[in-house]
Amino acid sequence: MSEKTMNDKRMGAYLARLFAERAIGLLLFLIGSAWALGARGVLWFVAYFASIGTVIWLYRTAPDTMAARLAITDTKDVTPVWDKVLLAVFWLLAYFVVYWVAGRKCDPSLPIDVVAVLGAAIYLLSSTLTAWALSENRYAEAVSRVQEERGQRVCSTGPYAFVRHPMYSAIIMWCVSVVMVFPSAWVALVSGVVALVIVARTALEDAMLASGLEGYSEYRSNVRWRLVPFVW
Repeated sequence: MSEKTMNDKRMGAYLARLFAERAIGLLLFLIGSAWALGARGVLWFVAYFASIGTVIWLYRTAPDTMAARLAITDTKDVTPVWDKVLLAVFWLLAYFVVYWVAGRKCDPSLPIDVVAVLGAAIYLLSSTLTAWALSENRYAEAVSRVQEERGQRVCSTGPYAFVRHPMYSAIIMWCVSVVMVFPSAWVALVSGVVALVIVARTALEDAMLASGLEGYSEYRSNVRWRLVPFVW
C-alpha cells in the first residue's frame, strides 16, 4: 500500500469520526429537546457539520501536515496523566454533554436573532483559526507532549505570532459561541467548565514546553500571550 493511499484511508477514518461525533451531538440535542430541533438548532448544527470542510481544505492544501497529525503514534507512555484526564473531560463535555443540556434547557421556539447569527459566525471563525494553526504547525497533535522522535521545533508563524496556543484560543471562541446560540445558564455552566479545562491545559502544556522544548522559553519572551492577546 502506498503512503498516499494509507494517508487517504486515515483521513477517511478521521472524517468519519468527526461526522459521527457531530451526529451523536445532534442526537443528544434532539433527545434533550424531545425531538424539537428549533431554528437555533438548525443554525448551529448546519455550521457544526459545515466546519468539517475546514479539515478537508487542510488535507488538500497541506497534506503533509495532516498526514503527520493522523499518523498512528504510540503516546501512552509519554503523554502526561493530567493531559489524559483533561482531554477526556473536554471531549465528553464539548462533544456530547453540552448538546444534551442545550436541547434540554434552551427553548426551541426561540427565533434566530443577531446574537445567534454572530455566535454561529464566531464558531465558524474558530474552526478557521484551528485550520490555520494546523497548517502552520506540523507538530500539532491531539495530545500534549514534546515530540523528540520528530525533532520538534517551535512554531512562531501564522497565528502563533500572536498567541502561543491558537488552537486553544479557538476552543475559547467556541465556548462563547455556543452560549450565544443557546442562551441558557446551564449551557453557560458547561461551556465555562470547558473553558476552565482549556485554561488549565494551556498553563500545564506551556510549562511543559518551556522545560522540554528547545527555543520555547525565548518564544515565550517574544509572544507574551497564551490564549487571548492583551488578556492572558
